[in-house]
Amino acid sequence: MTLEYSLIAWSIRLSMLLFVIVVACRIVGPKSLVENTVTKTVWTCAFALFVVHVLASFQFVHHWSHSAAYRATAKQTLELLGIEVGTGVYFNYLFLAVWAADVVNAWTDFSVGRRMVQWLLRIGLMYMLFIAFNGVVVFESGWLRAMGISLTTILVAASMFRFSRFWKNKDEPVLKVVHDDREEP
Repeated sequence: MTLEYSLIAWSIRLSMLLFVIVVACRIVGPKSLVENTVTKTVWTCAFALFVVHVLASFQFVHHWSHSAAYRATAKQTLELLGIEVGTGVYFNYLFLAVWAADVVNAWTDFSVGRRMVQWLLRIGLMYMLFIAFNGVVVFESGWLRAMGISLTTILVAASMFRFSRFWKNKDEPVLKVVHDDREEP
């Protein structure tokens, strides 16, 4: 395994592990944990590792060519799903943008009092979960797929736990977004 491949592979693996840890905290943790500086720092580190993965992939695999990334995505999709479509690369770009927006939101008061922004952030997080699941479970194999399934099971269990609490106290949101308890101006 080359150093370049190790950087690409391990940056995304660590990113997704930290991603799951923070999402689990958002699902079942108290508000103080969700807004905790340590949690926000871990979330930011997970994002930074994802950025390292994207940059390393473009540097060492795609040689800074969007066309090469598109073709590689199409080839991988053909091998796994039987259709040659490279548009998945755009979903990865969107994943990057949504996560960047969520990191900015975590550290600022951007969403204070804006219910629509909160809903958009929740939808964005659901999108991120969907893409992460596909990246780790659908497009991987072996121990990575097994780990992805295990971590997905943990998140589903955490969500079920949270939903059971939600039905008892309908005033609490199921998925917390930082600053979601602020009053509207």
